[in-house]
Amino acid sequence: MSHPVILYEPEKSMLEFTPKEVGRYLGYGNNAIPDNELQLINRGIEQVREIMTGKACYSKFPVSFLSGDKIQLPYGIVKSKHLTRNLIGCSEIYIFAATIGTEFDRLLQRTRVRSLAEAVTIQACGAAAVEGVCNSLNETLRLEMQKEGRALRPRYSPGFGDYTLDNQKGIFALIEPARTIGLTLMDSLTMAPEKSVTAIIGIEE
Repeated sequence: MSHPVILYEPEKSMLEFTPKEVGRYLGYGNNAIPDNELQLINRGIEQVREIMTGKACYSKFPVSFLSGDKIQLPYGIVKSKHLTRNLIGCSEIYIFAATIGTEFDRLLQRTRVRSLAEAVTIQACGAAAVEGVCNSLNETLRLEMQKEGRALRPRYSPGFGDYTLDNQKGIFALIEPARTIGLTLMDSLTMAPEKSVTAIIGIEE
């Protein structure tokens, strides 16, 4: 059975990442952000929003469960107690990759030369921005499944819990994000562009 990979390109206006979300990545949690840091964050959000190109690609696949916390994923058998717990009861999954593009990496490099403090803020803005792309895709898929009377589980990425980072290799071989969104996997299992995400989303009845 063919599982076409679909390109998703949200409008920038659809992507929400607020100073509060950026502050969370900077470690402020629910605490008030100091005025000087808030100014850096707001400037960083403007810079990132101007240069980012949020894109994602995804496809839907069957999933089944074997004994001993083993899951039959479309790229092979994976042993993961945490992923099993997340997906149990699902017969299908979405697998996706998302990025905010290479211009962010260039912006970060320029900022590092000028100010390490500003670079830390830009990093946090980039993390919030790619999370915004993921959230936008998630909502689009949720609405699609809602029409079928189905719901989505929380997304789960390689590197979370015992779903190890080397699962990136299977995901990249499966949906080939380099072809659709220009996202590549390095030997270190990090991704380029830097602010990118891969994840699995369970689909439940």
